[in-house]
Formats: sequence, C-alpha cells, structure tokens
Amino acid sequence: MMKKLFLLITIFVFATGVSVQTFKGEGSILGNLGYQTKYERSALGAQGRYVIANNLRIAPDLNLFFPKDKVTGLDVDINFHYVFNFSKDGQGFSVYPLAGIGMQNNFYGKRTITVDGESIEQKSNSTSKFAFNLGGGISLPLSAHSFLNAEAKFMFADEDNVVIMLGYGYKF
Repeated sequence: MMKKLFLLITIFVFATGVSVQTFKGEGSILGNLGYQTKYERSALGAQGRYVIANNLRIAPDLNLFFPKDKVTGLDVDINFHYVFNFSKDGQGFSVYPLAGIGMQNNFYGKRTITVDGESIEQKSNSTSKFAFNLGGGISLPLSAHSFLNAEAKFMFADEDNVVIMLGYGYKF
C-alpha cells in the first residue's frame, strides 16, 4: 500500500511540472556513441529528429557497429518519440518512450572455424533482418540549441538485442 501511495505522489509531482515545449516543425540532429548487447560491440551513430505534431516526433537513425570477431553491423531505424518535457524556470529535461521499425544488417568476413577438430573456411556473407523497436530516452539541454541525450531500445528480431546510445545534439 505504501509503495502505491509513493508512486501516486511521484506521478503527481512530475505531472505538475510537465509543459508542452516540443512544437511542430522543430528539428535536430545528433551524433551518438553506443553499445550493442547481442554481439558485444561498440557503435557510432547519427540520428535526425523532426517534430510532426506537438510532442510527437519522427527520428530516423543509422548506427554502424564496429567489427568484432569479423562481424560488422549497420542498423537503419525509423522510430517515433512521444516527448514529455519537465521544466522549471526554463531549465529542465525531457523523456520519451519510443516505438518503431528497423533493419539489422550484419556483414560476416571470411574466417576459419574449427568443428570437431577439423578446420572449415567460411566465405564472407551478409544478413538483413527486420526488427520492431521499443525503448526510451532522456534529453538534457545544455543551451538553447544543444543537448545531451541517452537512449536505450530493445530490437525484437530473429536476433534480439539491446542498443544503448549516448549522444550530443544540435536543435535548429
């Protein structure tokens, strides 16, 4: 009972600080560094954002996953964010849940593996799989035009994984 009461009070406090500050037509671009859990590899990414309705934005992104064990990745996603702005005296942060679709592309380099004591040479190949994305993020403004961002998304596909990205963005 106490936990429910605490949760209700917390929601009320945050809800009273919510204000609509994400307006139709706003855009931004981000550079990201991150990590992918399935292949345990680092990432470099870029994301664009465009507000299509107050507090609703479309956010396409492109993430390059650095090679690990001769496997390189390139994910292309289109996500939608619903933005909740928390502000006091013009200072604050925003959080957003996200949902979208993506394409996971992996490129496997030529390599030799050992099976039952016998060496087998595998040719290079690639795979592409569609994914459904669910996740969320938080943005912290640094100035009127720049901000820091943290985002995590679970990609549901044949090879499920989590992608965590930290970035710097410019709002125009």
